[in-house]
Amino acid sequence: MAVKRTMLFVDAQNLVGGARRFGGGSFDYDIDKLVGELVGERDLVRGYWFDSHEPGNRGDKEGFYAFLERNGFRVESTDLKRTEDGLDEKEADIRLTVELIAQGVVDSYDVATVVSGDRDFLKAIRYVQNQGKIVHVAAFEDSTSEVLERTADEYTALDDIAHVIRR
Repeated sequence: MAVKRTMLFVDAQNLVGGARRFGGGSFDYDIDKLVGELVGERDLVRGYWFDSHEPGNRGDKEGFYAFLERNGFRVESTDLKRTEDGLDEKEADIRLTVELIAQGVVDSYDVATVVSGDRDFLKAIRYVQNQGKIVHVAAFEDSTSEVLERTADEYTALDDIAHVIRR
């Protein structure tokens, strides 16, 4: 069997929030170990990291973003938006959705690994599945929509591999 090409699509806020809740505020994952576990024997074409940062202050994440970019990721981070309740992330889900569909349509991957349990991705996942793509969803259980887990062709509960991906 031929090695399948895979791309990672990481919803950073979902991943970080899930890790925080899983570890009671202290679980620290190793991104290299996480990628290794999720990609396995597949050929990693590219990873995308969708994130947000305080308005005008990307600096506190710049070192991490540079690390990701040196390791084959494209980083897309936008300013958090000010709301009455504080700061809120906008656009990350739609940017991930657009990239997932666009890369699928141009046949850049055989397997899309979506690192998020956010139900908002359901329609996009079904769309690329209808294009013949395999969709692998990975997320912490408490941040995973049950319908998203059922819809995925493959599902990895990050809780189950926490001992392997821990920093």
